[in-house]
Amino acid sequence: MMLSLLMLAQAATAAPPPPAQDHVVPIFSGNDYPREAAEEGWHGVARADLTISPDGQVTACKIVQSTRHKLLDDYTCKMLMTRARFTPAKDKDGKPIESHFITPPITYSIRN
Repeated sequence: MMLSLLMLAQAATAAPPPPAQDHVVPIFSGNDYPREAAEEGWHGVARADLTISPDGQVTACKIVQSTRHKLLDDYTCKMLMTRARFTPAKDKDGKPIESHFITPPITYSIRN
């Protein structure tokens, strides 16, 4: 069985988006599929609303689109809070501020 997990790539954006200096880094890989979810054949798509601190750390994660499997939803937030880093948003004076980022869809699927 081959496990595949759509790699979530993220770059922080301030409003309006900064020039193309930000870079995208993969957060997930196929090796990250939770064992129990793989054994049970669970799959689904998650999206999360992340709170980003002024220093670019994820300080909170709320699932806004659920996989319908608590384990996968919880795992999504755990990985995002542990691995994701952002260039902070800035206010009109250029001072880093807290912001939110809605992730693109994170797809958990199992392929044979």
